[in-house]
Amino acid sequence: MNDPLRLVGLLCSRLCHDLVGPVGAVVNGVELLTDAADDDDLRDQSIALIGDSANELSARLRFFRIAFGAAGGDVPMARDELVSIVAPVLQGRRISLGVEGARDGVPREQLRLLFTLALIAADCLPRGGRLTLDLETTTFVAQGDRCALPAGLAAALAGAEAELDPRSAPGALARQLAGAEGLVVTAAAADGAVTIGLSAQAS
Repeated sequence: MNDPLRLVGLLCSRLCHDLVGPVGAVVNGVELLTDAADDDDLRDQSIALIGDSANELSARLRFFRIAFGAAGGDVPMARDELVSIVAPVLQGRRISLGVEGARDGVPREQLRLLFTLALIAADCLPRGGRLTLDLETTTFVAQGDRCALPAGLAAALAGAEAELDPRSAPGALARQLAGAEGLVVTAAAADGAVTIGLSAQAS
């Protein structure tokens, strides 16, 4: 991308957008708790709202720390750990996660791209559905009602920069991360499903 600072700004906007919901819910829960006084039912509801929202916020922060941050360490991330980070974020969007392939871990240097692809694939499911990850091929298959790759993301994956916004910025990030590894991000739609994967750059 010709203006990396613009991409950073758009990714920050996307991050804030995805975090503001659970943060606002925590604030609302605290306000309800303050008003609860002697109402035991309202107090219990407030505590439950705060707890659920805090857990959702924590899950999203863990996810975005890897997707948009720098994954440190040399030890590959095990399959179970990967699922424990990705699945809760998808669950909040009514998306279930399935993981296939014999590969048991993902090298740390590949995590940013994998998590960014997960975010792109999830954005293909506006009404929820199922996301299946094949660890052997780093391929995501999204299936659900009105499953489709948003036009902005498709343009970003193709390298169009003029119309980038916070929703499509992960596409530009994925394109850069893949390019650094000699790869391109592929997207194909068929039979109500969208497949997001990687292939070698043409020589």
